[in-house]
Amino acid sequence: MILEIKDLSFQFRKQPIFTAANLAITQPGIYAFVAPNGSGKTTLFNILTGSLRADAGQITLLGQPLNQSSVYTHVAYMQDISVLYPYLTAREHLQLIAQLHKVPAERVTAVADALQVTEFLDKKVRKYSLGMRQRLLVAMTFLVDAPLILLDEPLNGLDPVSLKTVRQAIIAAGEQGKTVIVSSHNLDEVDRITKDIIVIQNQQLHLTKLTDAESAEQLYTALFE
Repeated sequence: MILEIKDLSFQFRKQPIFTAANLAITQPGIYAFVAPNGSGKTTLFNILTGSLRADAGQITLLGQPLNQSSVYTHVAYMQDISVLYPYLTAREHLQLIAQLHKVPAERVTAVADALQVTEFLDKKVRKYSLGMRQRLLVAMTFLVDAPLILLDEPLNGLDPVSLKTVRQAIIAAGEQGKTVIVSSHNLDEVDRITKDIIVIQNQQLHLTKLTDAESAEQLYTALFE
């Protein structure tokens, strides 16, 4: 079992986000959220990574209860650009992650090359465009080499070339047997990486698989418009 959520309930400022929600992901692969803004995508990521505590329910990641700290050594989570240090370079960010997770130097180079971070590796983050920051965040996440990868809006602010680069990295991770859960507003890109969709609707979680004839945008329109 990759991820199992049982009877998850969570509210924020007395507003229910999840109410006795359930979800089971049993096989590695790429999964993407289809849900409107404010439905709880980032909230769920924060619960899964221990940044928020659920009001009720049980969650296991890779067969381990969420309350066991050892589970987080197997999870890589891409957060937003606020976690970046403006006066550090991309190289320094990647080296910091490498030291924390005992990642060999050659993997740092390989990931930087794969995500096309090499071109600005020694430039300070404060001089980056949004797309450059996003690519660095994705590189930092994939550097950990975890079996479960959580990506919150990894495609935001990317030009077409960078979109392709990040897309290829996500697909490659899935082909390597990892589980990648992606939150993205770019439904065209969702269609390019997966047919396995996690829907958040009415405070519930639903896992569905699109057919070849169906698209994420069609599903979104049918459910939310």
